[in-house]
Amino acid sequence: MACANYWTTPFQVGSHHLARGFVNAGWTVGFVSDPISPLHLLGHVRKELASRFRLYRQGGVWDLDKKLWAYVPAALATPRNEPLLRSLALERGWAHLTWPSVGGVVRNHGFGEVDLLYCDSPKHLSWLSQIARARTVFRVADNTSGFGRTTPAARAAEHELAAAADLVVYSAETLKEYVEGLKPRRMAHLPNGVNFSHFARPDVPVPSEYASIRRPIAVYAGYMDAWFDYALLNHVVAALPDVSFVLIGGTPHAHARFAPAANLHLLGPRPFSRLPEYLRSADVGLIPFDVQNHPTLVHSIHPLKLYEYLAAGLPVVATRWRELERLQSPAMLCESAEQFVTAIESCVTREPQRELYRAYAEQADWKHRVSRLLQLAQSG
Repeated sequence: MACANYWTTPFQVGSHHLARGFVNAGWTVGFVSDPISPLHLLGHVRKELASRFRLYRQGGVWDLDKKLWAYVPAALATPRNEPLLRSLALERGWAHLTWPSVGGVVRNHGFGEVDLLYCDSPKHLSWLSQIARARTVFRVADNTSGFGRTTPAARAAEHELAAAADLVVYSAETLKEYVEGLKPRRMAHLPNGVNFSHFARPDVPVPSEYASIRRPIAVYAGYMDAWFDYALLNHVVAALPDVSFVLIGGTPHAHARFAPAANLHLLGPRPFSRLPEYLRSADVGLIPFDVQNHPTLVHSIHPLKLYEYLAAGLPVVATRWRELERLQSPAMLCESAEQFVTAIESCVTREPQRELYRAYAEQADWKHRVSRLLQLAQSG
């Protein structure tokens, strides 16, 4: 599996869950993430870089009872939206600048020839020429044209990868037209899901941080990037001083965009293994995405956190976008800041319909998605 995110990140996304599903289905998995380079030292996320560097320095690590090997390669230069680094040649060839050679490392760990090559990032185009495989699957989870940092070279690499893959799967129905534009040989819808048993288990402790936080608690857990609506969150925090807002995730750069408030608690990233503690001890889950300023990106998001909140028994308040409307979930969808405030007030004052929420989430368990993906991949 060649993926954008590294294995041990607190922000576990679709490919992480599919990897676990492959292991549960009896596969041995190699999980190689996007590369690091010296220029990453200039970024905002030093702690994340340290975690990625650790996976590189150790030559990878075995996990899940030694059924999954995870590695982060390092290269002299990697594709970025910076002068001299925006070329298609670098998109195709950064692997030749790695030390030690990422191809050699992968082959030495038994993945020189595989039954399935799975990619979720155009940065891994070079694996097409390095790995012998029976089939190739490319998973599209975002409309990358919605990211301001996406370069023409990255778009071209995405087209090449989609055209070469035996199957392209996409996470949101609203991505269908976008994926058709990539001219794949074969395509199928494969939605995001949830590790239901992880989030629904009742025997989780109350996190120690909550001891000093007044209830009710509205929680957001996830990444904070361009699509996060900071202005909306600042508005609802000010409008609801008797509600405590707990934000899990984000970098210091992201946190600086929030107005200080006594009822706002920025906890930073927490391990995925502990997320159920923070969700099950809260009163409402939030998805405040910026549809107005990032419509291309947000309308194509099929949100994992919707299922994670619901599996934990939380009512959900979210901004309204097309893919979320299509899901017809129990979430309360809002078109304005005032509606968002009213929806939170409603959720924290009424009895939650936890069985309804969990029933909706359970049908989206990742085990169903993995079974569907393997069926699709093997039938082509």
